[in-house]
Amino acid sequence: MAFILVAEPAASVAGALRRFLEGAGHEVTLATDVREALERVRELAPALILSSVTESFDGEGLCRQAKEEAPGTPVLLLYLPEEEQPEARAAAVGAEACLVGPLKRATVVSCVSLLIQLAKAREAVAVARTEMQLMQAQGPRREPTSSAADLEFLKRLLFMEVKRSRRYRYPISYLVLEPDRYAERIASLPALQRTSTLAEVLRRLTEALRDIDVAVPFAEGRFIIFLPYTPHEGAMVVAERLRQRVKEVESVSGLTASMGLAVFEPSAAKGQAQVSFGSLMKEAGDALRRAQAAGGDRVEGGRQTPAAEPPVTEPPATE
Repeated sequence: MAFILVAEPAASVAGALRRFLEGAGHEVTLATDVREALERVRELAPALILSSVTESFDGEGLCRQAKEEAPGTPVLLLYLPEEEQPEARAAAVGAEACLVGPLKRATVVSCVSLLIQLAKAREAVAVARTEMQLMQAQGPRREPTSSAADLEFLKRLLFMEVKRSRRYRYPISYLVLEPDRYAERIASLPALQRTSTLAEVLRRLTEALRDIDVAVPFAEGRFIIFLPYTPHEGAMVVAERLRQRVKEVESVSGLTASMGLAVFEPSAAKGQAQVSFGSLMKEAGDALRRAQAAGGDRVEGGRQTPAAEPPVTEPPATE
């Protein structure tokens, strides 16, 4: 399915990871030190780098250097159980995600597969943006919309992130954005201009986000923005930044946007909330409608949802 580089000096751990991934249909190559791993990155262009972070192996340094040479290659860092701030450390060096041992096969395989899909989705968005920029030479095309496969990818991504946020106790946020008075200001434009405007909106949004965030067209005139490791306060900051970026769209003067926000934030407080892709989507959609009803050009929502389940303790890596 994909070519993966595993950077791990311990033969037993590397062997287990290799069996996990090859059992899922991936092709795996191993590296036992940072220099060798970087050589593999240059020579083989892996679809993903999976690297341990220990006192004897500088996986974070490998991530930094790999990102300089191959910025589009996703990196998954593996931390020891005693690490207290794995998410913050991984984000600081540019890694797309991290896991904390001990690990199970299903955890590793699911995370690797979804990161690869995420990389493909970002590449598809970049390709679509390039195609849209060529519209004037090629003639009008339909507006960008998410396919069933894109929606299924988002469902699986959110499902995994909700489970991991419970396990590692980090927040996730979800935004739905729609330009105000879309039917009047954008939908009524000629097809070429309409498509160009939507492409510019997507570009403005993407430029204002981190590498680990995802912004994709969901339906005509509506965009989904997924923000991992982002609590309510941070999500509101991002939402306000995106609201201002939409105002910079040049193809339609004075354009504004409304946004609905939903947040899943694990908490020590007891609660019965059942969080899913559907519940987040409904919550964000309801918030979007409130923002539009209030006159637009605003952000609504962001209720902090306590986790219904305690963190999951996973057994050591086994087959």
